[in-house]
Amino acid sequence: MFLLYHGSGAQDVELTQEHNAAIWGLMRRKAINYLTLSGAKRSAELLEQLPFEFWEGTNGFGDGFDLLLLRLSISRYLELKMDAETEENRRHFRLIAEAIQEGGNYIRFVAVEMLDDNTEAVSTPVLEITSAVVERALLDFETLTKANGAVSSIDRVHTALHGYLIAVCREANITAKETADITTLFSLVRQQHPKFQAAPPGTEPQKMMRGLAQIIDAMNPVRNHSSMAHPNEDLLEEPEAMLAANSIRTLLHYLNTRLR
Repeated sequence: MFLLYHGSGAQDVELTQEHNAAIWGLMRRKAINYLTLSGAKRSAELLEQLPFEFWEGTNGFGDGFDLLLLRLSISRYLELKMDAETEENRRHFRLIAEAIQEGGNYIRFVAVEMLDDNTEAVSTPVLEITSAVVERALLDFETLTKANGAVSSIDRVHTALHGYLIAVCREANITAKETADITTLFSLVRQQHPKFQAAPPGTEPQKMMRGLAQIIDAMNPVRNHSSMAHPNEDLLEEPEAMLAANSIRTLLHYLNTRLR
């Protein structure tokens, strides 16, 4: 473990327990908005993109404190450790801690820990267009994945995407049937949402969009026949379950940015 930021006092860290993920989600969104409005764009991007967790910790003196924790693959761990050798890069994480403190929560450390293997999840985005169903599904996915693996929770990320696309259609006054599935909703968003009317130049972005559409289309049979949504006998193996989850979370990151 190494520290990207530390406040006053001793610098040894012992993790005790993780804070409630729903509370952390609200704190993170508030801090991202604060950083964005204050002009710290890169810090806001890091807080949104990296898979930060909010923890309680202690040290050898028995002090109690809160900290942000990143668990990264060895390659990303080493990359971030090299970046942290410059004061300018470390400044971004100090600004993140200060932004959270502005919201009323003192962060003593921003720490990075290496994962035991090379599996690294795409972070769950802080969505600007959302609903209670979407937030609950994302929280359930993270909780169940940590406890039992992605195969036990892949139906939750499907629900989150479905709820998100419904919320996007409502926000943009796009008419959709109540029974519309995620393939239909994604098609409607691409065809009718104002932010998609000016297509990016070149053919390659359109190829990527078609690829994303194929991933979305594949998620319906995955949920129905290869997940714990039903008593299926042939479940996805863990690597493919995490691939599906990361694909959907990557898509949510993209849509969250495109539809701003």
